[in-house]
Amino acid sequence: MAFLDLSENPIKIKNFRYFILGHFISFTGSWTYNTAIIWLVYELTRSSFYLGIFSLFNSLPTFVFSFLAGLIIDRFDRKKLLTWVVFLGIWPSVFLGFITQEGRLNFWLVVWINMVAVSLASVDTPLRQVFISEIVPANSLTKAISFQALSFNTARMVGPFLAGLIIAYGQVYQCFYFNALSYLPFLLFLLFFIKYQKSYHIDFENKKNFIEAFKEVFTLFRKQQALPAVLGMVFSFTFFGASILILFPIIVDKLFGGGGKEFGQLSSMVGIGAILGSVYIILGKVKNKLSKLWSSTCIFALGALGMVWSKIWWLTLFCCLLLGFSFTNFYPIANSYLQENTPTEIRGRVISFFTFSFLGVHPLGSFLAGVLAEKVGLGWLVSFYVLSLVLVNFFLLNIAKLKK
Repeated sequence: MAFLDLSENPIKIKNFRYFILGHFISFTGSWTYNTAIIWLVYELTRSSFYLGIFSLFNSLPTFVFSFLAGLIIDRFDRKKLLTWVVFLGIWPSVFLGFITQEGRLNFWLVVWINMVAVSLASVDTPLRQVFISEIVPANSLTKAISFQALSFNTARMVGPFLAGLIIAYGQVYQCFYFNALSYLPFLLFLLFFIKYQKSYHIDFENKKNFIEAFKEVFTLFRKQQALPAVLGMVFSFTFFGASILILFPIIVDKLFGGGGKEFGQLSSMVGIGAILGSVYIILGKVKNKLSKLWSSTCIFALGALGMVWSKIWWLTLFCCLLLGFSFTNFYPIANSYLQENTPTEIRGRVISFFTFSFLGVHPLGSFLAGVLAEKVGLGWLVSFYVLSLVLVNFFLLNIAKLKK
């Protein structure tokens, strides 16, 4: 990777500038919402059990709608669809803010409203990723997706901070209204400022059913076997890699005798590492995406092992920075590789597999890691996860290179 390469900069493209600004503002609101709703559930129940139930229901729409979302993305004009999804995304927050303000809520009502919001997000997330490929040229796609990752991770740091301030000095329902307002700039940009020519044809007369539509994807996978191999690497990186972040409280408590302050420091270092990783991709030029996926896997492996076996706090913090750095060197590269090698008319369906391999798998991997940590010990569990990740991704990488 050649460092400091400012060519192919997507920020030069007006449509992308409007998109990334609206994306950042709306995701800042989303992270404010995510933080506030967890606090609201805890205030309502004072129970870790109900927090677990809420988390379970929070993940269900991703399992149910991931692949359907891909089909929807390919069957409709993507700009119009994104405009409608952003518009509809305003209302769950408005309704939740209102009933919270009026004191008319209970646990299950919060769960159902949030499931509506997450169902919309299950279409919104892959749609935004695919829409980027509609407004930037192919040679700028990797950097554009890295800008999106930078925007996402910056919002991930700013949103919870704002939620904390609003809850401390105001009321929790104000976080939900803030989230609703955060969608408005993005909606205005989509309606009036982002203009583009659709790059694919939608055949309304010969629409295929769900099974036939995904047969097209599997036909592509048979022809280009590097694509399912890369998806397998994403699945592996999420299940054996990103899922171990659930162990942070145990690391802080069992290994260092710390508390909330130290937990916050670990989480912040992951966020800082993710931002640095995005900037590294944006300022450089990736020559070989498959090799980059492997190097990111190795960086994660080193960080994860150092995190659980180190007895030195500053070294553990540095290892968490490596984890975050590897995330934003891995996922945007995998995403751009898939999009660049997929025909635009079925890109939504292919990216739905990516979304499932990322967001859909994460809760399952986190649950298993949490259960096993108590059975086999923290250090040995993470070592097993890391070994599995390295072996699986090495195997899949070689398949991808052979079938490229």
